[in-house]
Amino acid sequence: MDPRRLLTQSARLAGASVLVGLLATSWSATTAATSVRVVSHGPRSQPVIALTFDDGVSPANCRRILATLVEQHVPATFFPLAEAMSLDPAFWRLVAAVGDPIGDHTYSHPQLPALSLAGQFAEIDRGRRVAEAILGRPLLRVFRPPYGAYNAATLSAAARAGFGTMLLWDVSDRSTSPTASLAKMRWAAEQGTNGSVVLMHCGPNVTPYLLPDVIASYRARGFRFVTVAQLLGVPWSAGPTRVVTRKEILRGLAPLPAGPLGGPITGPHGYVPTQTVARAATSAPAATRAPTAATTAMLPTRDPTSTPPPVLTLMTAESTESLASSAPASANAPVDSAETADDRAFGVVAGLAILICAVSSVALLCRFRSR
Repeated sequence: MDPRRLLTQSARLAGASVLVGLLATSWSATTAATSVRVVSHGPRSQPVIALTFDDGVSPANCRRILATLVEQHVPATFFPLAEAMSLDPAFWRLVAAVGDPIGDHTYSHPQLPALSLAGQFAEIDRGRRVAEAILGRPLLRVFRPPYGAYNAATLSAAARAGFGTMLLWDVSDRSTSPTASLAKMRWAAEQGTNGSVVLMHCGPNVTPYLLPDVIASYRARGFRFVTVAQLLGVPWSAGPTRVVTRKEILRGLAPLPAGPLGGPITGPHGYVPTQTVARAATSAPAATRAPTAATTAMLPTRDPTSTPPPVLTLMTAESTESLASSAPASANAPVDSAETADDRAFGVVAGLAILICAVSSVALLCRFRSR
């Protein structure tokens, strides 16, 4: 056989095999993405509201929020940053003990569409693993993307990490806005209707002030509160729960000042004002104190219209240990045990493509040598 003809056929076979592999990859990513449902609210048939709280960068405000929820018998759903949970892990175990679901909000709150598929998966999966290590129980299999920003790779990464639902929202309290007044934030948070998902934050200094009025407003209009799991019908078990008192949650935390400008821990952008740190450190118990001044500048902004934030790095003893033991984002990041059928199918197709290429190459080489 003419060697040039042999090389041409080999090249064609190799090109065909690569094409099959690329098509398999695209097919797998597409089917994985379509297996994740993206929702911003629940069914509109019943007068129910789901309150949700993101981030968790202010342990003191988080405790005040949970105390109000428990006192008023309001279920809610939390989406904390896994890294921020290390500021006050005991608090998050109280949330679980109360029976409120906790979902995934990534490890460090990046702009996910700016990352590769592997980078997005690493953020989501690392967030789950760190959060579940702190809680000692599984997360609700609902993922909320930072800033509500996502692309097709985000859906694929969420599916690979074991999350079948990605939750946005249809109502926001605007607590991350640098310009909205307290009255406007309250009005915005109360605009929900049947099945609405209300976005609030466990960090900004206004949330503990808003929450009682928001609860009262919805109840006065005949709404009842449900968790995201109840609203969307997501399978979930609370695990062991117990009675948690307001006193246990607050742990001697100083009462709120008359207004949000009087000294709660965080400012309107999620930053901890330097002048507030010392005052907060003297009034809050150890587990609820604000981050030190050395970490203040590293806290990300919380305005969805702002530029991407820096990585949240809260260097407590526990978070230092978790950072040291965590692998960097890579395509070799560990896959959740609930690997999807689409991933397995992709492996089979890609393997067949490689096998076809190898067998064809060997056959052509044998024919060449026999000549």
